Amino acid sequence: MTFILKENEMDKRSSYGLTSDEVKIRQQQQQTNKVKKTTSRSYYQIFFFNIFTFFNLINCILFYLVSLTKSYYNGLFVLVVFSNVIINLFQEIRSKRTLDKLALLKVSKAKVYRNQVLVTIPIDQIVLDDFLLLENGDQVPSDARVIEGSLEINESLLTGEVDSIYKLPESELYSGSFVTSGQAVCQVTHVGEDNYIQKITKEAKAIKKQTYMIKDSLGKIIKWISIILVPLCSLLFVKQFFFSGVAFNKAILYTVAAAVGMFPEGLYLLTSVALTISAVYLAHKRVLVQELNCIDALARVDILCLDKTGTITEGKMVVEQTISLAPSVDVATIMGSMLAALPDKNPTAMALRLAFPENQSLIPSEVTPFSSDRKYSCVTFADKGMYFLGATSFLLSENEAETLKLDKKYAHAGYRVLTLGHSNENTDHKTVKTITPIAMFLISDTVRENVIETLQFFKGQGVTCKIISGDDPATVSQIAKKVQLPGAEKYIDVSKLNETELKDAVINYQIFGRVTPQRKKEMVVALKSLGHTVAMTGDGVNDVLALKEANCSIAMASGVDAARQTSDIVLLDNQFNAIPDIMNEGRRVINNMTRAGALVLVQVIYSILLTTGTLIAGFSYPFEPIQLTIINACFVGIPSFLLNFELDFKRVKGEFLPTIFKKAFPPGLTIAIGTLLIINVGHFFGSSTKALSIMAILFTAWNYLLVQRNIYPPNTKYRLFIFLTTQTLYFIALIIGQDFLNLGNVTYINLILLVALLGYSIFFQKIFGSLLAKLYHRFKMKLALRQDTTQ
Repeated sequence: MTFILKENEMDKRSSYGLTSDEVKIRQQQQQTNKVKKTTSRSYYQIFFFNIFTFFNLINCILFYLVSLTKSYYNGLFVLVVFSNVIINLFQEIRSKRTLDKLALLKVSKAKVYRNQVLVTIPIDQIVLDDFLLLENGDQVPSDARVIEGSLEINESLLTGEVDSIYKLPESELYSGSFVTSGQAVCQVTHVGEDNYIQKITKEAKAIKKQTYMIKDSLGKIIKWISIILVPLCSLLFVKQFFFSGVAFNKAILYTVAAAVGMFPEGLYLLTSVALTISAVYLAHKRVLVQELNCIDALARVDILCLDKTGTITEGKMVVEQTISLAPSVDVATIMGSMLAALPDKNPTAMALRLAFPENQSLIPSEVTPFSSDRKYSCVTFADKGMYFLGATSFLLSENEAETLKLDKKYAHAGYRVLTLGHSNENTDHKTVKTITPIAMFLISDTVRENVIETLQFFKGQGVTCKIISGDDPATVSQIAKKVQLPGAEKYIDVSKLNETELKDAVINYQIFGRVTPQRKKEMVVALKSLGHTVAMTGDGVNDVLALKEANCSIAMASGVDAARQTSDIVLLDNQFNAIPDIMNEGRRVINNMTRAGALVLVQVIYSILLTTGTLIAGFSYPFEPIQLTIINACFVGIPSFLLNFELDFKRVKGEFLPTIFKKAFPPGLTIAIGTLLIINVGHFFGSSTKALSIMAILFTAWNYLLVQRNIYPPNTKYRLFIFLTTQTLYFIALIIGQDFLNLGNVTYINLILLVALLGYSIFFQKIFGSLLAKLYHRFKMKLALRQDTTQ
């Protein structure tokens, strides 16, 4: 009979426990070797990071230059900078507060012997060689060795396998596992970073940080602009002031206008606003977005890897059917009496307790708890004999061929099968020769609510779902069939595959069993190497490496700290059915951002080309900062912001930067060429600078109108209302703000030139767009050919 510690054995247990001096010595040793914990940034760090970025520094310098001219209204562009800072600060602080609250909910304690007295302490105060008292329901706080007693341990969070493991004296316990039955005194063998769970977490942190398409695209834009901005603007100032005879103040304003146009502060603002609004929206649905840029990756996901336990299932068991093998026997009474006597509290035992309420109808004389090594439990009742509950193959002899055949049938169908047997032999349970089967219980995992609908959603969206589990693949396959997962019948045992076979399997199979934490990571890497965008869900330590490697990782709040800290998104209520909402939100944001990004990039392209053209064949830059601010506000900023709320759940395809560049380059090139013609032809006919400014502004606005109609076709009342409103505001600003915007009247020649350019600009945009598409297609073909040759 398994030895369990009793309350009256305090004298024996009192010999355990470190003295106060011993604890202090070990605490000093641990403090010396302590690794600094990874925590969320302080409020000072958040503020410092947002204010002192290169982006904001450049804009502050530009505002200072404008202030030298005393033309302060030309510095209105700095409001966009401050808006960007405030929004980022709000989002960072909001996320930090949420994370801090979540962390506070997970403060755990442990029972430890100190000075021969049992005390309860926070787990971070455990020291090496401490003696822990572990009981049913406890989570093992630190690696330890069983000294006295025995335990049933569930290591599913570490290995993914739900079967309990029996631990006797001298057995090793791993931090992060759970006690499902028994009681024992255990000596701590590792603390801090030496713990098994910490080693996995450390490896996860060492993996290269994920890259995100929009974030990387913005980084590339800033990189190239940073390289060309200073020399190009410096040359522009020199050209205007020293060679074109432009006044110092005007040369400064024109140079600042060129620099403001090149720097896409509007794109940063739109990105910040869109992602922040998305994060707040998801927060209302009890979804914590820890990495804003993961919304980009989630919108492009085409493969979703699901952990079975805790994601598809709730990690709980349920008795689905009772098969009576002896109709005259009252199974409910026997089971209720057995469960009342047995101390087992593992998931299987809890499922049986729900199906068969405890009763005291039969009085037990001897109790043998369940053990994973013998695969059964036993209760002897006075004058009733012994009743066994456990695995069929361990209880019955070959004489019970029909029952054994039935067991295999249901096991193959994915059930966990337990058999209730009886023996009248008056002997020890280990030496019983004949056990008569009374009933069989078919037990399965409890599937989460709305899983079928959620998986059907992914199927409709073209997202392939794969289940990766540490359990037996046949069992996982049956769960997949139950939730109607496409390809559920295609399963494989990953433990039998080599590296090459694994790469082939990740494409050809949907269900993977016996998967170790390292193999989960390898599978995600393999899928990514094949060009897929991979999302991973999980809640255990065994999922951490794969979560870190995935393009987008989603953790359950009920999981371990390592899984939550590693993941981009945390489902605070463990609601699997929230993932479609998250994916739709990501698609909405990215689709809208792609359209808005194209509008913003038009300004960047024509500013760079116009500055270069002015250096080569121009007199002076045609715009002042305030003029560009009005154009951007009415044709880019306000419409893009309001249209960011539109619903668009189409799957995101294509790369962000090439997509917006192909849409933005034709109008950007058209604006640059047309504006240079306006300036040069106008100077040839002696037109005033103010007259040329209004011509350049109207021509730029017209081209924005064309590209706006291309990117945002006015096919809804909402869009039509926004466009009419912003365009009306623009023309009102031109009428009442002539002096404020430094504009003048045009001559007859100016008007003819402007009308001609407005008409031709439609054809220019189409021609430039067609040429760019052909060049990009040739580039992709050459790149693909070069890759094939290399391989």
